[in-house]
Amino acid sequence: MRENVLGRLAVPLAVPWAERGASALARFIEAERGRFLPWLPVFMGIGIVIFFSCRAEPRPWIGPAVLLAAVPLAALGWRHQIGRACGLMVLALALGFASASLRTHALPPMPDLPRGAVLVSGRIVAVEPLPTGRRVVLGHVTLDGGRPLARDVRVRLRGTDRQPLAPGDRMAVRALLRPPFAPAYPGAWDLRRDEYFQGLAGGGFALGAARRLAAAPRSGRAEHWQRFREAVAARIMAVLPGPPGAVAATLLTGMNTAIPNADRAAFAAAGLAHILAVAGLHIGIIMSTVFAVVRFGLVQWEWGALRFPLKQIAGVAALGAGAFYMAITGMHLPIIRSFLMACLVTLGLLIGRRAISMRGLGFAATVLMLTQPEAVAGVSFQMSFAAVMVLVAGYEAMRSLRIASVSHQPGVWGWLRRDLTLVATTSILAAAATAPFVAYHFGQVQLYSVFANMLAVPLATFWVLPLGLLALLLMPIGCGFLALIPMGWGCALMIGIARMAAALPGAAISVPPESLTGLCIAILGLTWLCLWRSPVRLAGLAPLVLGVFVMPLFVTVPDILVAPDLRIIAVREPHAVYLLQKGHDDFTFGEWRRFFGDRPVVALPALGVACSGEGCVLPGRRDGGSILLWQAWEPPADCRGIAVVIALGYLHGMDGPNCAGVTLVDRDRVQAAQAITVRLARGGVVVRADRDGRGTWPWLPPPVR
Repeated sequence: MRENVLGRLAVPLAVPWAERGASALARFIEAERGRFLPWLPVFMGIGIVIFFSCRAEPRPWIGPAVLLAAVPLAALGWRHQIGRACGLMVLALALGFASASLRTHALPPMPDLPRGAVLVSGRIVAVEPLPTGRRVVLGHVTLDGGRPLARDVRVRLRGTDRQPLAPGDRMAVRALLRPPFAPAYPGAWDLRRDEYFQGLAGGGFALGAARRLAAAPRSGRAEHWQRFREAVAARIMAVLPGPPGAVAATLLTGMNTAIPNADRAAFAAAGLAHILAVAGLHIGIIMSTVFAVVRFGLVQWEWGALRFPLKQIAGVAALGAGAFYMAITGMHLPIIRSFLMACLVTLGLLIGRRAISMRGLGFAATVLMLTQPEAVAGVSFQMSFAAVMVLVAGYEAMRSLRIASVSHQPGVWGWLRRDLTLVATTSILAAAATAPFVAYHFGQVQLYSVFANMLAVPLATFWVLPLGLLALLLMPIGCGFLALIPMGWGCALMIGIARMAAALPGAAISVPPESLTGLCIAILGLTWLCLWRSPVRLAGLAPLVLGVFVMPLFVTVPDILVAPDLRIIAVREPHAVYLLQKGHDDFTFGEWRRFFGDRPVVALPALGVACSGEGCVLPGRRDGGSILLWQAWEPPADCRGIAVVIALGYLHGMDGPNCAGVTLVDRDRVQAAQAITVRLARGGVVVRADRDGRGTWPWLPPPVR
């Protein structure tokens, strides 16, 4: 085979150096046989990124046109290996670009929601439990009896509202609505984009009690299934009140809105957030448990064991259990990806092929990018696929090294040692794979994640989820509590592990903000390192180190952060962070935490800061002027020594002495630019706005001049 490849490459070449190059290329192709196909989903993802990186939304016809143009280009070079590879790469790029274009243009536009109180009526799509109260998602929404909206609306009900509501019911409530939140700072996570692709128009909170207008009709499979999920979650939390019940409901139904914020933060700080995000770990445990139990039970039937393919029967049962678990947990992106991978693993196991491979991972990624291309920019897609890719590559390397500690060992102690070694190895590989994404999206790294996972993952694998599966089987006969109560003990123990790990010193270490360019370079290096087999893979270490450790050194941290609604203004000083607050905004404050470092947060007015009824003056930097946080509606009378003015009102001009060259950020500027950051540089004041340079996209509000 190698001579055939060498001959095909070297025929057009006649010089010795070209023959040596062709020989090296042939050896590389032979060594990497089977590794070229997984690169096509990578280029599909690059095509999706190119689409969303455009200055403005491309025209609807551009995506299909690019795809049609790529087909003949791929056909032209099909006879030669290099030409075929280049043609397939171009075709994958065009396919990713076209899928993103078709998905974006297929969704209805975002409506302009009213600013005041409005009567919201519609059909209930889902009822989500919260730590205090409930939240409903409404479809076929009308506002004050007007025309139905093409998008859903999410409304938080009052905590005292006990009106029985179920999916499919029609209800009405007086509420205040708002569009999705703008990013907390330029370049931050954009909730507007997420809700656009989720089919949401925005949300709000109820001003009065909800009124049930009509009961759910008998038809409607989606509403019936949603009612079933909510009934299961309600039964779980009735047997297990408090945080253990909320965690159990999350693991069995995917409804995680009832988990208290403190416990959610503890899981995140301990590196256990993946346990609350139902995905590959959970469906793998469910399917492997069903496979092992069914096969063990059938083996005990001697007559059937001699006549039926027990392995195949157990595999089909595992697939059915996985499909049910995917449906009951909401069929969101991570669980769909995990089920696709689990199907490939199970089918490979049944036909005697390798269960987990890069090709299977590439197939799952291709399916998701064709159906939900917007997920490529999401943290769930990035972290899950990076973790699986590193695990596949890591265990392939370990298999080739024949490490004794991960091979089968006789006896209970041998099995226990192997299991703990595999858990520790998996935790280390997954933590290393997801660390760049955690640092970029969340601004922190969990120091004790391996330790916490070694305790929590076996607990979830051998106790919590198997008992949860047994509880689902016993619920139809009214005996689910027999399994739910011991499952609650396991959930309480997991919560205790998360709280203990989060309370340790340095549990979540804040890291400097990472640039998007650095993350892309790191992704390229990690992909190169994992997808190749030959020593050429080591070349991926250079971009990986560059993106993770070097590029963050060039990120400049802003000195002033202004929220898009001007409710919070933060000023970073060398010894503290000063906040000027006009209300509570936990979301924005949490997003800003990555910029604060270890500095204490002090609310204004504070000791050592010159404040009056009109505003506060902070020193700024030695080589520049001071910072004026202005609360009065009239402009300052004198701007001597001031470098930048952050005003809560509308200042159409500052005509006072020494105000001509002062940078002004007032309510007009914030409404036009959304979130703003200010950096006091040696050359002057640098203002960066979120809306500047974003172009026109359907989830963005029209630019304000």
